[in-house]
Amino acid sequence: MKSLQLSMLTLLIFSALSQAQNVGIGTTTPETRLHVVDLTNDVHLKVESPALGSEAKLSLLAGNNPFSSLFVSKYAPGSLGTYAGLSKDNLSVISTGGNAGTLVIATGDGVSPIALAAGTGERMRVTAEGRVGVGTTVPATANNLHVHSNDAIMGGDVSIGITNNMTTDAPLRGVRFRMLNSDLIVHNYEASGKIQFSTAFNTRMTIDNVGNVGIGTLSPTAPLHVVTTVNTFGIRVENNNNISYGVSSSVSGTIDAVAFSGGSSNNSSGTNLSVGVHGVSGTGGTFITQPSNYGVKGESLNTSRGIGVFGGSNSGSANLVEAAILGLNWSNGSNAYGIIGKSGGSSGAGTVGYTSNATAGLLGHAALASSGPAIKSTSLAGSSQIGLELENGFIKVSGASRTVFQHTATAGNTGANETIIPNTTFANAATDMLIITPVWNGIYVNAPIGVYFSGGSWRIFRQDQVAMPVGAIFNVLVVKQ
Repeated sequence: MKSLQLSMLTLLIFSALSQAQNVGIGTTTPETRLHVVDLTNDVHLKVESPALGSEAKLSLLAGNNPFSSLFVSKYAPGSLGTYAGLSKDNLSVISTGGNAGTLVIATGDGVSPIALAAGTGERMRVTAEGRVGVGTTVPATANNLHVHSNDAIMGGDVSIGITNNMTTDAPLRGVRFRMLNSDLIVHNYEASGKIQFSTAFNTRMTIDNVGNVGIGTLSPTAPLHVVTTVNTFGIRVENNNNISYGVSSSVSGTIDAVAFSGGSSNNSSGTNLSVGVHGVSGTGGTFITQPSNYGVKGESLNTSRGIGVFGGSNSGSANLVEAAILGLNWSNGSNAYGIIGKSGGSSGAGTVGYTSNATAGLLGHAALASSGPAIKSTSLAGSSQIGLELENGFIKVSGASRTVFQHTATAGNTGANETIIPNTTFANAATDMLIITPVWNGIYVNAPIGVYFSGGSWRIFRQDQVAMPVGAIFNVLVVKQ
């Protein structure tokens, strides 16, 4: 009976093949060469090769070229050889033949994504718009590639690593881009490696292996090393707010610390300038063109107002080092200046000191007892110009050793027709010039007076030889020579 049924089934199959050439299992109206239908369960097609080390393979061939094919292969455990550099031992492969053209993995509705999973979890997704998500099923619309991690072990550390044949796949080799909490970190773990930024096939910025940053140089030698070969600024900082600073530099520590140091290793020649620091304010004027060497050069190009170099100090100390601008010259030469101010205009000044409170607009200190004058005004040889001019101002001499003072004739310093000016008032010298006038205070010196130097002190005397009255007061001006 079973043989009869099998013969009948064989007859029916061959009859179907001879008529429609379509085979139907579970259907009487097959639509393709093999049409399998199960109305109650999942439909499975099984291609099995149970032998150890064998291969179960499904081949799809289109056209008459045997290499224009698509393969789905499953290699059994123990299979020998390699495929694409991988061992065939228990390997699963979807591949094409050598002449099969492009392999496309797609969803046909234009909406559904393509998802890749490992184990029971989705690992990567490609949306219908082409966005790729790794570790996320909803890659952000702003990203073509969105990498996300919920790995608690990594502590919010999301990383992308890049290695090449000079490095290994070890965790701390090559280049790594990290998102740690809210910080973006770029690592180059190679001991001698640099990080470089380029535009137009030229390296613009370099960070070397010790942390030096170079702009315009591949070999920075300082924390920030800027090199430019064009006629422009090496560093330009702008701040467009009101009452603000373009560059602010400060240091703390030893006395020898320098907040900002500008130096030029070149010497001027011809029309070239050698400037350590060049400060410019305003526009509309012309640059200083005569060749010279400057540690600091400040120019105001505004034809009305402007400041080339501005120094400010909030310290209330009168000490010399607590200053807005301090000029020091350690040279022993005959013409050594701390600060030089020069003006070539019809008005103005070479150096201006300004104050809006009770301090001095311009203060000069003589540092040592043997040093020169604190402030000295000179005119060029042969010039009859004014050395010192006070406009709408006064002269005031202060301090314990004033050269302008009042002398009072007392019983202790007066004898006969003269009174002695104490040597403690000022450093008396025979080369001094004294200008003396009497002061009316109820005691009248009714005689011409004069001065002479004797015994290391200056003396005021009555020329009529009459006794000098005790209590007489004199205004004294000493001009040192």
